[in-house]
Amino acid sequence: MAGNKVYVQGSYVDIHDNQVVNLSIDKAGTVQVQQEVDLKEYVVPDIPPLLDTPRAQELWQKAIAEGWVTEQLQPLLSRSDAALLAGRIAEILGIEGWKPFEQLWNRKNMRQDYCKAMGKKEASELLDALKKKLR
Repeated sequence: MAGNKVYVQGSYVDIHDNQVVNLSIDKAGTVQVQQEVDLKEYVVPDIPPLLDTPRAQELWQKAIAEGWVTEQLQPLLSRSDAALLAGRIAEILGIEGWKPFEQLWNRKNMRQDYCKAMGKKEASELLDALKKKLR
């Protein structure tokens, strides 16, 4: 795919993982995204023990059903919204700190992501949904 050009007009495309992503845009404005992933090299991270209890598994299943995380427990939300999800799960499970989530999601500074999320107007909507769905 090297050498291909992508022209974007009026929208923002942000690709973080440096993997091959094919965008095809038709005249009607529909965008189709295909991502090629070499599954041989994909390693599902170990789940930290605090996030692998029966109660935690119940919460993860609800988060999967809501489309907040993948089957491999990786977030499908923005960094800041994922921090809100982590905060809710931590609250229910009685976990202090961000370390288990940072290990699971291979992230750093989740406290900073959480603070950023709390400063957004939309945070209350997601927090309400998290409280409603994750009990």
